[in-house]
Amino acid sequence: MSAFAFQSSRVPLHSAFYPPILPSVPPLAPLLAPPNLLLCYIHGLDSSSTTWGPFLSVDAESAESAPFHRSFPSYAVDLRGHGQSPLADPSQFTPDAVVEDLTGFLSDVVSRPPFDPTSAIPPKVVVVGHSMGGRVAMLLAAKLAGALGSSLPFELTKVVIEDMDVKVRNKPPFAVTWEPPGGDFDRAFMSCDDCVSALIKSGYDEKRVKDWVVDGRIRNTQEEKWWSDVNPQTRALCYERILGSECGADAMEAIRAEEWQENVTLVVAGGTGPRGTVCDKESLEKMKRRLRGCDYFTVENAGHSIHKTHKDAFSSIIDGICRQVAE
Repeated sequence: MSAFAFQSSRVPLHSAFYPPILPSVPPLAPLLAPPNLLLCYIHGLDSSSTTWGPFLSVDAESAESAPFHRSFPSYAVDLRGHGQSPLADPSQFTPDAVVEDLTGFLSDVVSRPPFDPTSAIPPKVVVVGHSMGGRVAMLLAAKLAGALGSSLPFELTKVVIEDMDVKVRNKPPFAVTWEPPGGDFDRAFMSCDDCVSALIKSGYDEKRVKDWVVDGRIRNTQEEKWWSDVNPQTRALCYERILGSECGADAMEAIRAEEWQENVTLVVAGGTGPRGTVCDKESLEKMKRRLRGCDYFTVENAGHSIHKTHKDAFSSIIDGICRQVAE
């Protein structure tokens, strides 16, 4: 298996690790064997790995009834410029760079315990992407579904796209700007009020920003400073180079050309508006036609963040995928 040469511009991604919740019934010895599957969860725009916390967390009292997908190691990542991952050079923020970050992250993960890097059979990977993360998952699949995949220490087996289409979205729903010295947005602040004020001045709605204090995207750090997972500079770059480009449609065509579409799962919220999908109907129909053979699920009245509002339904879908892959 040849080595994959990563570019020097690769950004090390911060992640949250959710160890597998192992069933107590099977003999102990098989449980000690290296896992053959891992899951990687990707957040959407203006978000971070924290969005997956409620979905992946299982308390001790309910561990016996944990969903099947929690039998395997799970990682929620922060894409470059989001969460606790650095933005690095904005000029190098490209769809290919974001994919390379993820490819490198997964390669690093499977090179250390609990995985066995000496195994002749590489572990399988299921990638789940919400919103813009779903488009990133498609970009990853398009890159790894072809010849490149054979040079990596893991096998990308399935991608799940949660409420995202391939439409070019070059008109953000609201304008965001940033004007700090040097042109970069510093996500570390001396106080919560300073952080909230900076994001509001950048164009974010006040209620939205204050909600981020509650859900943890704005939080106090050990250094007695306040940190923002949200970066308005990253938002602008994402609209310009990922959401506002043809990369989603290009990825779809690459997946189709490699006949990999049966490994794609689309999960869309039913209806429109606050309790329905944000996806464009025409774009979704195009995806279903071009990715013929992909799995398609509609979760009615779920809203955009299906993994939050309809956790059990979304978990059931991920369970089915994992059972199929683990067979």
